[in-house]
Parts: sequence; structure tokens; C-alpha cells
Amino acid sequence: MRTEKPRGKLLDSIWQRFRKLFRGFTGLSEESETEEPIDFSAPSVPYYANLAERFNLARIVLYMVLFVFVVVTVVCSRHLITYENLYYLVKDINAAGLTAQSMADSVSYPVSDAMDFAPYRGGLAVVGGEEITVLSASGKQTLSENVALAHPEVRTSDPYFLAFSRGEEDFSVYNGFVCVRKTDTDHPVYDACMARDGAYAVLTRSDEHTSVALWYDADLNKRIAVNRGGYITAMALSPDGSVLATLELDVEDGGYTTQLSFTRQDGSEKHAYLEGTAVLSAAFLADDRLAVISQDKLSIYRTDGDLISETPFGNRRPLLTDMGDGYAALLLTSETHLSKHELWVFDRNGKEEYRTSPDLEGSAKELLLNGREVYIRMNDRILWVTDHGEDVREAEGYRDAQAMLALADGGVLVCSPGYAERLETEDFSD
Repeated sequence: MRTEKPRGKLLDSIWQRFRKLFRGFTGLSEESETEEPIDFSAPSVPYYANLAERFNLARIVLYMVLFVFVVVTVVCSRHLITYENLYYLVKDINAAGLTAQSMADSVSYPVSDAMDFAPYRGGLAVVGGEEITVLSASGKQTLSENVALAHPEVRTSDPYFLAFSRGEEDFSVYNGFVCVRKTDTDHPVYDACMARDGAYAVLTRSDEHTSVALWYDADLNKRIAVNRGGYITAMALSPDGSVLATLELDVEDGGYTTQLSFTRQDGSEKHAYLEGTAVLSAAFLADDRLAVISQDKLSIYRTDGDLISETPFGNRRPLLTDMGDGYAALLLTSETHLSKHELWVFDRNGKEEYRTSPDLEGSAKELLLNGREVYIRMNDRILWVTDHGEDVREAEGYRDAQAMLALADGGVLVCSPGYAERLETEDFSD
């Protein structure tokens, strides 16, 4: 069989290498290339018979490699291959199929005196005082468990969610179908946070230390205990689960200082200090960016303790805040004009994205970020701030709403006692 060489020295060199590699695989030699035409009417063509043998051999080798791979995988992971894991795998695939098939406009769940809500795996986790419920995006209930929680709170990650009652001495970790770990603590639990991979930290105390952050890895095993002599007022785990940030308040001589500590998995730490101000909240905007909101400023730190940016509030005070996924939003009120509000949105480096003054005409209950867009829940309506702060739209109603959760495709899930309703962007009017 005769082939025509590509033109050009570079292409000719590449072509020659390709021919050499192809001949090595198929068993062709230079002598196999001839100007003699191939007689396709012959019972067997040696060239193609040889080529077929080579491909058949390659198929057998690939089957052998696949068999070895499966055996090695089973042997190395045999402790994970259990009836329970296979059972939940099948249920998880079924739940994922339901999510892909349909998205319910509303979902319902039992009503409790106290409730906390969080988005979980495309659906919703509801932790109530009497019952914990998990719903898929289609509205199918995948978990229901009776509990007794006086002050229920929930934190979520990709594989798990964590439920606890502030001030009680235990916490539980769930997947979408069952409680996978329940842990009793010797002292009350005050707060918790989770990373994307399922790692989590729980804030409590001990007989020797005022504050203790218990850090667990994604396999639910205890990693380290971070002990502090002062009060940890806020803490957060980086999205990749590699850094735990804690803010510890110390009061001395009538003044106070907040120590910001970045702790890594090996126990090493970096520190920074905030003088004369009380920290309100902190959250990671990225794996290496922490936003800290105090009474008088917004500060952005790297995980090595370096301050990246600082934005003072002047004569304003933060009323509502929300942070995460690369952005931070603050609704501030003026100390001199309490009815005047300003909405500030910043990126992960503390650069101002936009600033606007929405006409709220009432008291704001909740602030929610969805990308760079912001939703503000009022008594009888929800505002949607879009178009880089230039456009404000509203949806009326929702007087009994208790929380808003961001939807991946835009809009919000409005959670009320007993049911949650999807509110799409097209449901907002000018």
C-alpha cells in the first residue's frame, strides 16, 4: 500500500515517526509497502490478517489489565465494600435520578417549634426540634428521624450534614438516608462548621480550656483538638478542608483583642490580630481567602496570616451579612439615619463589586448571596438586587418565611413552617 508524504520538513519528520510507530504496532516492515496493488479477491490478504491478529492481541491484553485493576481495587478497598454501603449507593443513585427527572415547585416537611434549613445535595435538609427531614429536589423524602433539640442548627457539605442543638452535649452527622455518626461531648456544643469534602469542626470547651475546636476529617475520624484560653467567637473551615480559622476574643484592662489563627492539619499555625474591635462573623471566600466582619470594618486575610485588604465602615454599622463562594455582601445602616441603608458587595480580594442604596421601606430580616446577586427578605416581600446593583425587583408575600436558600440555577428556595417554595428569577417584578 502506497501513502503520499506530507510536504514540508517538519511534517515529513512527524509523518515518518508516525509510520514507524504504526509499523511497530501492526508488524509492518518497510518491505510491506509496495507499489503492487493488493488483490482483495484473494482468500486472505496477509497485511490485514496480520493487522487483525495484532488488534485481537491488544483486546486480550486490555481485558487482562481490566481484570487486574478490578481485583486490586476490590482487595485494597474491601473494608469499604459492605452491604450497608452498597445499599446506600443504590438509594443514592435512585435519589439522583429523581433529582434529574424533576424539580418540585414546592416541598413539604413536618413543623417544629424551632427549625433550621440548609441546601443539601440538590435538595433540602430540615433540622427541627422534634424531627430531622431530608428531601430531594423532586420533593421525595429520603430521611426522617425523631429527635429532641431545643435549639436546632444544621451545617452541610457535599456528602454529609451535621445537626446539633446549641448548648447541648452531643452532635450527629447524617448522609441523605441515615445517621452515620453520633458523638457525645463532655461539655456543651456552641457552634460547628463543615468543609466541602465532609470534614467538620465542632466548638465546645474543656475543664482546662475556655474554648476547644474538635476537628474531624472527611472519614469522620477526629483529627486534632484546637485549644484556646479565650473565647472563640467565630470559626470556619476552608472549602478544601485543609485550614481551620478561629477567632479568639481576649479582654484585658478594659479593652479587647481578637486573635485570628489559621491552623493546618499538622497542627502548625499562623496568627493575626484585630485590636479594639469585636468580630461578628467570618467565612472563607476561597481556599486561601478568609473574610472577617467586625463592628467597624471588613478585612480579608490570606491563610498565611497576611492582611490583603481592609474596608472601614465609617459611620455605618453592619445590619445583615452573607459570605461565601467568592463574594461577601453587607447591608449597613447609618448611625445618624437609621432608615438609610446601603448594600455593599465585595469579591474574594476585598475589591468592591458594587454599592447601592435600596429603598427597603421596612425592616430587613435576612440577606442572601447567590453569586454576585443579593436577595433581601422583608416582612411581606423579597427583594432581588441584580444587574450589578442597578436593578432591584421584588416578589410580594412570604410573610411566614423563616429562611431563604440559594438555588444553583438562580432564584431562591423560600422556607416556611411546613413547606418550602421555589422562587424563580422570572417571579420577580420590576
